[in-house]
Amino acid sequence: MHGSSQLPSPPSPGSGASPSSAASRPAPPAGESRLLASHARLAAIDPWASRDRLFDEILASLLVGAGASRGALLDPAQPARSAAAGLAVPPGVLESLSARVAASPRRAGPLPASAFATLFGGGPAPFAIPILAQEDTLAFAVLESPPEDPTGFASVTAHAAWLLDTVRMSEKVQRADFELKYRVWELQSLYDVGLAIARTLDLETLADDVLMTSVSLLNARSGSLLVRAQGEEGFFAKHVGEPLLEADAIYEVPGEAVLANTRDSRPAFLKGAPGEKLLLVPIAVEGRPLGVLVVADKETRGGGVEDFAPSDVRVASLFANQAAIALENARLHREAVEKEKMEREMELAASIQKTILPESLPEVPGLLLAGGNRPTKQVGGDYFDVYPLPGGLTALCVADVSGKGVPAALLVSTVHACLHLLVPNLAADLPALVARVNKHLIRFSSTRKFATLFVAVFDPESLVLRYVNAGHNPGLRLGAEGASLLPSGGVPVGMLADAVHREAAVTLAPGDTVLLYSDGITEALNRADEEFGMERLTRLALDGRGEPPAELSRRIFGAVSDFTAGVAQYDDQTVLIARVASA
Repeated sequence: MHGSSQLPSPPSPGSGASPSSAASRPAPPAGESRLLASHARLAAIDPWASRDRLFDEILASLLVGAGASRGALLDPAQPARSAAAGLAVPPGVLESLSARVAASPRRAGPLPASAFATLFGGGPAPFAIPILAQEDTLAFAVLESPPEDPTGFASVTAHAAWLLDTVRMSEKVQRADFELKYRVWELQSLYDVGLAIARTLDLETLADDVLMTSVSLLNARSGSLLVRAQGEEGFFAKHVGEPLLEADAIYEVPGEAVLANTRDSRPAFLKGAPGEKLLLVPIAVEGRPLGVLVVADKETRGGGVEDFAPSDVRVASLFANQAAIALENARLHREAVEKEKMEREMELAASIQKTILPESLPEVPGLLLAGGNRPTKQVGGDYFDVYPLPGGLTALCVADVSGKGVPAALLVSTVHACLHLLVPNLAADLPALVARVNKHLIRFSSTRKFATLFVAVFDPESLVLRYVNAGHNPGLRLGAEGASLLPSGGVPVGMLADAVHREAAVTLAPGDTVLLYSDGITEALNRADEEFGMERLTRLALDGRGEPPAELSRRIFGAVSDFTAGVAQYDDQTVLIARVASA
C-alpha cells in the first residue's frame, strides 16, 4: 500500500545555470520525462470543458507518470464517473468497487490492493493508491504495477488531488448556489401560491386548488385531499387520478409527515393505496386537524418515477401550513355566512310568527280568556287563537308544528290560514275540519312536516265543550272535583293521509277552567336535565284556579322560567286559558 508523499519544492525558474548551459545539459532520465509529461497533461486538463471525461483524462495522466498501460480510477462520490484504461471491465464492476471504497471507514487505504486483482485478470496484486485531499479520499487509483519512481509519482498524485479537489469545491459551490436559488424559488412559489389560494373562500373550490397545486409542486402523478367539512365530524374528498385514501382513514393519520418510497415502509392505512411511492402530510391549525394531503409517484423528466426526497417533505409541509390557514379561513367564512343566513331566517320566522299570533284575545260570551306565547331564539312553531262564531259559540285552538326556523314558521302560517278559512264553516263538525287541515298539510307541506292540533268549540248555553285533540298534549280541565285530562283522539295532522280523528265532549260548570298548552311548558329542562312535567303544571294550575286567567297565565310562565333558570330555552312555550264565567 502506498500513499501520496510530500515533494521537495522545485527550483525557481530563474535560478541556476544560464540558458546556454541549460541547453547543453544532458536530457533528463526517462522516468523524469514521464513525470514531467504527466504533470503537463494534468495542467492541460480543463475540468469544465471535459467534465464528462475528467476521470479518463486524469487516469491517462497517471498512467503516463507511472509508466503503466493499464489501470482504473475509481470515484467514491459518483461511482458512474469512474474510468478504466486497457482493461476489459464487465458492466457495473467499477461502480461496485467505487461503492465499496466509499463505504470503507479507512481513509488512507480504504481497500487492500488484492480486492482489485479481478480487474487485471488475476496475477500479482495491482498497485492501489488513494488520491487524498485533507485525508478525504477523492479518488482511488489502481495500476497494474507500482510506478518506477514512487517519490516522483507522489507529486503526480498530489497534482491530481489538487485538480479533483478544485473540481469538488467548485461543484459544492455550484450545488450550494443551486440550493440557495432553489430555496428562494421554492419560498417565492409557496408565497405566490399562498396568496392565490388565500383569495378563495369557497371551501370546496379551495380544496380543488390546494390539491392541484400540491400535485404540480411535487411533480406527482396523482393525489388525494381530505378536508373537514363542518364541525367535528365529516370529511369530503378530492382526488387527482385514482383515490389514494378513503375518507374513513382520516382518523388513522399521524400528526407528522409520512414518507413511503417502498411498500414495506407504508403505514397500515396506506397499504392498499395505488401508486409506487407515497408522501403524506397532515393539515392542521394549532394542533386541530383540518385534513390530510397524499401524493403519489414523483415523475422524472424521462417519464419515470423517483423517490420523494426530504426536500419534498419540506415543500409539502410548508405548503400544508399555508393550505391549513386558507382552509381555516374558508371554513370560518362559511360558518359566518351560515350564521348570518340563520339569523336572517330567524328574524323572518319571528316576524311571521308575530303576525299570526293574536296581540290580544277577544271578549266572548260565557268565557274569561287569557293566553300568551314565549318564543325561543330559534323560532319554533307554536300557535294559538280564539275564534268568535255565530250563535255565541267560541272556538279555541292551540297547535305546535314540527321543526324550527322559517320552515316551521311557514307551516304555522299554513295552519293559521286553514283554520281561519275552515272554522266558521266546519265548527259543527270538528273531525271534518281536522280532516281538511290534515289533507291540506299533506298536499302542500314538505316531507315529514306535521303539526299537533287541539281545536275546541264551546257553547255558552249548554256549557258543552266539544274538541278534537290531534296528537297534542292533553288539555287540563280544572273543576271543583280537581283536574282531569282532555286526551288525544288521533295522530298529528300532516302525517297520514287516511288518519281518522275522533271528537270528544265534556260538560263544564261555572268556574271551571280549561288549560291548553304546548310541550315547551311540560318539557322545559332545568340544570339537572329534569323536565318541568305534567305533575308540576297540574299542581300549579289547581293552586291558581281561583285567580283570574291572566294571573294564572303569568304564574305558569313565571314558574317555568324559575325552574329553567340558567338554561337556554329550547322550545316555544304557549298557554291558552278559558274559564267558564260564573252565573
